[in-house]
Amino acid sequence: MNKVLPLSEAVERYLPDGVGLVTVGGMHLHNNPMALIREVIRQNRRTKRLLTSPCGALNAELLIAAGLVDEIATSYVGFEHIGLAPCFRRQIESGTLKVLECDEAYITHGLYAGAGGLPFIALPKGIEFTDIPKVNKEYYSFTTDPFTGNRVAVGAPLKPDVALLHAYQADENGNAVLAGAHFVDRYMALASKTVLLQVERIVPTEEISKHPQGTTIPGFLVHAVVVAPGGCYPTSSHGAYEFDDRQIAQYMGMAKDDEGAKEYIKQFVTNMSEDEYLNTIAGRLAELRYGDGVLPVALSERKG
Repeated sequence: MNKVLPLSEAVERYLPDGVGLVTVGGMHLHNNPMALIREVIRQNRRTKRLLTSPCGALNAELLIAAGLVDEIATSYVGFEHIGLAPCFRRQIESGTLKVLECDEAYITHGLYAGAGGLPFIALPKGIEFTDIPKVNKEYYSFTTDPFTGNRVAVGAPLKPDVALLHAYQADENGNAVLAGAHFVDRYMALASKTVLLQVERIVPTEEISKHPQGTTIPGFLVHAVVVAPGGCYPTSSHGAYEFDDRQIAQYMGMAKDDEGAKEYIKQFVTNMSEDEYLNTIAGRLAELRYGDGVLPVALSERKG
């Protein structure tokens, strides 16, 4: 089944305004599905709650800056060495944005529980010594280990309504290959009701079938595939290009206040289509590309 759709149609069809829980893939400044994020902003689609990977970045910050997020479940939103996400921080401090603080292990385990249909999941030792279970009782609790009788921390399953993800390549059926690190994107796909996938390129199904062990996300989980070469910019796409710290720094400079953040969104998102945006950044993106654009590890060498 051919699941390839234009960017605008994929968002319009599968991301209703006011959806309950949206999760965004990628981690730190890598593999953020920015083409999808930008289109969500163009269509002004709100989400009641946003879930990031253990470390969110521009994938969350830009939606927050656009005023499209009521609540966020995350461990961190920022830009590594460049600094913390300014709109994320300001809106939490002002009370505009509600935060459900999570530790990194819980986000991974919670998605695993959601993917497996578990009612809850035991969490690693140590969280009981923090205040996180006290301030986030929606996701954390304690129970008795039936085998030892000891008190154990447990987490609720995370089951997003929609996942926005990026992969290096896929076939038209949605069978996707993530180059480099997978982060928790596979768990996001498995746990979510609807999956929108952007890719650098479409390849024939025969190419995917030659190395089935390289398929990170199977097509039956995917509802729409969007061809978006350069679609992670200004974050990186593993196997294709590095992140652009200059562009991130420009955002940081403009987003020192809310008006500046809105101006950035107007200038780089809402005032142009995705194709126009890519034409604007084509020269810089070419500088960030590495190798010949092929996967850094041959699929034939992958063990799983």
